[in-house]
Amino acid sequence: MFRTMFKKILLQEYPLCLFGSTLKINDFERNEGAVRKTMPKSTPELASRMNDSQLSKPFKYLTELTPKEKRDFFDSFDVIFCDCDGVIWESLREELPGAPEAIVYLKRQGKQVIYVTNNSIIPIEVQLRKFANCGIEVEKCDIVHPAQTICDHLKSIQFDGLIFCLASNAFKSLLREAGFEVVEECVTFVHSVDDLRAAIHSNDPVKAVIIDVDFNLTAPKMMRAHWHLKNNPECLFIGGAADTLITVDGKDVIGPGPYISVVENTSKRQPLILGKPGMALRDALMRKEHLQNPRRGLFIGDSLVTDVRFGKMCGFQTLLVLSGSTKREDLESTLLDIEMPDYVVDGLADLNGFLP
Repeated sequence: MFRTMFKKILLQEYPLCLFGSTLKINDFERNEGAVRKTMPKSTPELASRMNDSQLSKPFKYLTELTPKEKRDFFDSFDVIFCDCDGVIWESLREELPGAPEAIVYLKRQGKQVIYVTNNSIIPIEVQLRKFANCGIEVEKCDIVHPAQTICDHLKSIQFDGLIFCLASNAFKSLLREAGFEVVEECVTFVHSVDDLRAAIHSNDPVKAVIIDVDFNLTAPKMMRAHWHLKNNPECLFIGGAADTLITVDGKDVIGPGPYISVVENTSKRQPLILGKPGMALRDALMRKEHLQNPRRGLFIGDSLVTDVRFGKMCGFQTLLVLSGSTKREDLESTLLDIEMPDYVVDGLADLNGFLP
């Protein structure tokens, strides 16, 4: 009991690196003018704080709304920010039944749909073909993913310098195509201290360290990232996807978020997160769609942590689909307000022909 309560307080007081993000809940709340109390020390105080963080109101199943409630919901947003994996298809493999038709329906109803994914491990051309194969018309600019968002950010600040990038080949290729220079990595095995020194220490004048999904990540790579950040205070630290877990063949595996947190904690440097669930991504989305009121945006996703938490911190309305990483039984556990979706559906197909 005490362990559960203590964990709940930790989630509120400390960086979301516990969930793969470097954001802080109380940073966000301070921005909204809220004031946090210090960590309670007694069990009664812990219990009180635990009760305060319980759900203030339950979510709603869209399929259970009355016709008027459905119309009110549909009229309450203009822009849809939609995740892809677990929402439209299963990890870029099979499309989920009815999902493409639902997207087509929403667009016919005048809704703007932007696809917000943390998946930069495959080239954007492959994703475009996947959409086409599903019968969904998508322009390249309609897909928001960390590699592109980071490229846009670097261009906006007129970045000029070497980049040490821990990410997929597709991610690094996009950086190079955008005109940025990416440092080649040392891929030799470390058998001695001399090998380790050679792998970590570098005279390359690296001006930015970027971390995203890297299936070939090694300890020496992380040590080198730490070395650049510690030895050059001007070196930028940027994170892409910050998921704690990612799905591979239907199974959860460790994501890039914990690795970003390790480098953050050891280097004492705060990264700029330009993938979900980073607030910098929220600003980019708001600018992209000229959205003045975040409540006019609806974020659709399958993850309580990566999608719902991100959407609620951004001020968007949130719709959780149960066709991906979150199942109905997960909603039966006690959730923090920040993890509670506004609405729930079994799958995106439930939105096809939604209005009576």
